[in-house]
Amino acid sequence: HQLPRIDKYWARRKEIWERYNSAFKDLPVILPALAEQNTRHGFHLYTLLIDTDKTKITRDQFLDAMTKQNIGVGVHYIALHLHPFYQQAYGYKEGSFPNAEWISEKTVSISLSVKLLDQDVEDVIASIKEILG
Repeated sequence: HQLPRIDKYWARRKEIWERYNSAFKDLPVILPALAEQNTRHGFHLYTLLIDTDKTKITRDQFLDAMTKQNIGVGVHYIALHLHPFYQQAYGYKEGSFPNAEWISEKTVSISLSVKLLDQDVEDVIASIKEILG
């Protein structure tokens, strides 16, 4: 039932994505990777890597600050080897994959939905700029 709206929804997510990229380009973050040539990006999940060396704020502190402002955020992703199953099944432990841990400790996802109003998008941007700017 959503297929007739797929292009409209994709366009709205792309619009928000581009607004975020523009708003966050000068903040101490690493923006999501650009879409590969000759592909159509889904613009499904907007993730930021927080440059904790420049902000002196951890990912978890950022998440807490955003939550206090009633802005939905999520953790994406926890390094696979840090999940209990993989630690028990394969003996992985903290330090086994330092690059994965580096990314895991800094990555957050922020609100990206076709249901976001323009003012909602501006609220997300304002909160992130206040916290990281």
